[in-house]
Amino acid sequence: MTEWNVEVPERLFAEFAHLSPGGRRAVHKVLEQLATDPRDPASSTEPIKGAELRRILTEPAPDTGDRITVLYRVTDPEGPDLPGRVSVLFIVSGP
Repeated sequence: MTEWNVEVPERLFAEFAHLSPGGRRAVHKVLEQLATDPRDPASSTEPIKGAELRRILTEPAPDTGDRITVLYRVTDPEGPDLPGRVSVLFIVSGP
């Protein structure tokens, strides 16, 4: 079991559907990475008071070369036996 649960809201399903197969795979790899360590050095924080918002960029998609930005919020575990939460807020795709 990982220390973190990654939550993707249903409203983003259509956004994922518009990505190329390689883009979806690149996002999947980043989500796996966030389930292990959402504060990975490859991510950066956003200056928002009262919340820990972070963003991370995927590797270029193998089929299009697009890099996808994932904006997410980190919520620390509420107890010693509970996982923390990584809530995906937005994805932005582009060259």
